[in-house]
Amino acid sequence: MKFFQSSIKFFLFLTALTPLIISWSTIFPFILGKTLFFRTVIEIALILFLIYLFLNFKTFKHLNFLKSPLFIFLSLFFLSLAVSAVFAENSYRAFWGDLERGEGLFGILHFFAFLIMAVSVFEKKDWLNYFKISLVVGFVVIFYAFLQYFGVKNFPFALMPEARPISYVGNPAFLATHMFFLMMFAAIVFFETSKHPAKAGVAGRVFKLLDSGTSKLLWWRYFSLLIIVLSAAMIFITATRGAILGLGAGVFILLIYFSIFGSQFKDVQPPIRRLNIKKLSIGLLIFITLFSAVFVITRGSEIWQKIPGLNRLAQTKILDVNDPSTQFRLITWKLSWSAFKEKPILGWGSENYIVAYEKYYDPEYAVYGETWLDRAHNKIIDVAVMQGIFGLIAYLGIFWFALRSLFKSRALINSYQLLVPVIMSGLVAYFVQNLFVFDQIISYMTFFAVLGYVMSETDDLKNLPTYQLKNLKTSLKFPLAFIVTAFIVVLGYSLYFYNLVPYIQARLFKASPGISKDVNVVMDYLKKAMWPYNFAQHNIRGSGIDTIYMDQFFYKIEYVGNPKFRPLGDLLIKGMDEVARKEPYDIRVLIREVEMLNGITRVVSEEEAVPLYQKAEKLMREAVKRAPNRQEVYYHLAFNLAGQKRYNEAIETARYAISLNPKAARAHYHLALVSTIAGKNKEALEALAEVDKVDPNLSALMLGDKDATLLIYNVNGRLDKVAELITESLNRGENLAFDRKYYEAALRYYAFKIDAENFIKVANYLKQFKDLKDDMEVLIDLAQKGMWNIINNL
Repeated sequence: MKFFQSSIKFFLFLTALTPLIISWSTIFPFILGKTLFFRTVIEIALILFLIYLFLNFKTFKHLNFLKSPLFIFLSLFFLSLAVSAVFAENSYRAFWGDLERGEGLFGILHFFAFLIMAVSVFEKKDWLNYFKISLVVGFVVIFYAFLQYFGVKNFPFALMPEARPISYVGNPAFLATHMFFLMMFAAIVFFETSKHPAKAGVAGRVFKLLDSGTSKLLWWRYFSLLIIVLSAAMIFITATRGAILGLGAGVFILLIYFSIFGSQFKDVQPPIRRLNIKKLSIGLLIFITLFSAVFVITRGSEIWQKIPGLNRLAQTKILDVNDPSTQFRLITWKLSWSAFKEKPILGWGSENYIVAYEKYYDPEYAVYGETWLDRAHNKIIDVAVMQGIFGLIAYLGIFWFALRSLFKSRALINSYQLLVPVIMSGLVAYFVQNLFVFDQIISYMTFFAVLGYVMSETDDLKNLPTYQLKNLKTSLKFPLAFIVTAFIVVLGYSLYFYNLVPYIQARLFKASPGISKDVNVVMDYLKKAMWPYNFAQHNIRGSGIDTIYMDQFFYKIEYVGNPKFRPLGDLLIKGMDEVARKEPYDIRVLIREVEMLNGITRVVSEEEAVPLYQKAEKLMREAVKRAPNRQEVYYHLAFNLAGQKRYNEAIETARYAISLNPKAARAHYHLALVSTIAGKNKEALEALAEVDKVDPNLSALMLGDKDATLLIYNVNGRLDKVAELITESLNRGENLAFDRKYYEAALRYYAFKIDAENFIKVANYLKQFKDLKDDMEVLIDLAQKGMWNIINNL
């Protein structure tokens, strides 16, 4: 049986490598590879675990965790996930999740399986080995994050430089979150190795040399301290404000704990033993309080802008109602509260926050930028909305009983007095930073590892009686064998159809040749990438339209209008049709298809365009039902109606979008657009005048909107406005790459107005075009000499 036990441990150890996995050959390279790697490893380990459990069903002794309060609340949390998934509007997505997040009930169950297997087969030495592997992996992650931060590119496997490094994690906020767990792991390794050497088991032979001898123990202790220092520094370098606040909260709780119980810490290692922990903690609390007060009062000082992390924190206007970031969060919380009140018991279901977001969308969002949220960027709110009050209580209970187990555990306190408050403060720091972000695969994995360790090493398990299966009747062996076999078959099916197949599909999609190649070859790749239908298709097919037909928010007319590419477009639309039929809950799917259909209507005959317009209208009517307050769906509907020459309906629809929030610049712009299509130029200019009032810099407009704004002004002979917008764009240093004809129109206008400064500015921009370079240099020279008669006669 040692073979199975060692094999299970090996695969559980293997999961510690997850943070290093990047699948550059697929979409979502920082997420998809990690997700499928972790799931594959866990499913293989689970097959071995079931066989091991069956073969040892009479002597297996590790079921006492079933009565642990922490495990009970973990089970309740997953029960909440399961029930909410059943009653979710999009139950398919609630169960399977998607490629972008890698969650859903199916995904998160893998972390639960990891915990159950680890608690069942890990001994103390195994936990120590797992954390040691994690620290080595963490050091690699931190090292490459520093390379990014300092702009080092000439190093093997180095990533592109980033002011806020992402390393192999893929997001600065997620990287900062990982640092909290590395610090907890490092604390465990430090205190464990300070007592006695940990002998590696069969699956951990790689550590045999490292754990032999006092010098090796010291190495691990110093390495652990190094990881703690580097992790804390990395939190500031990522400039993740929520993580910095979480770190501050964790340190504050730690000092509070030491201030109250510091006199009890006697059996600790030097040099800590020589310190008066209680007095030191009180002194540090006073210092931190004074420092925080000074920081808040002087946060406008330039000195804070020179300190990584504190620079962004100093710019945060927490109580300023005019701050977009503050308003954005307030709107999100209000929206989430409305969604929670509709389904307070079971919630909307995992991965269904987007459904609630669409229904309760607040038109005020459009003032600060039209965005899409599939998470509230607050873990507590996410759980409340997606799992209801039942799930929220279970989630909070997990933290409560984890902290309670640590606080009351004499077993752990008697061995490592300082370790308990350190892990407690780490969990508090993680909880606080999660009020500003959401979980992902690495944080789930490491969080469940900490929970497993807490369950294994605290009184949670040590004071419970040992439960065995030896009293099971032999007659149950065959039914049990059948159940185990069935589970193994299901896991084998999952390994192929829900891990390997999605990976192959995502890889084929990414490997498909560019659209400039043979269309039939591209279609062969895409057909294999798009079928059979599974949870990955929502992302793959959406990315297909975005990457093949989209270019800066415009569908590429050279592709849409080229008959040879029409079969490819039809294939993509067919794929989105299937997604829309099976999962019409995320209206981004509907919008993508409508945008593509609109693109095709521009290049086909009026007769061919009619059914396309009708199909697009039907899709947008469905979108309006699902998101009745989102202006964007009315923009698309108005454009569609204008294309059908139903101008009055189009204008009324555009006006309704404005009525939702008159401060939304894009709403006025779209009224101008459909008014121009309808030939109502006066109304179009009046609408653009409103755009100027609510958003003088056009900051809320997308690039395509701005280009169309220039078109409207140009069509109406307002060259002054064309020139003004072009110049303002150049003054702001924006390289928006408007159509060249608008820059040339601005140049003619400034020549007519004899405006040398702006004339030269536009001419300098046009010098980048090879066919205009020499002409622009001549014109600049003439303008500098004031020879406007010559310029205007050219």
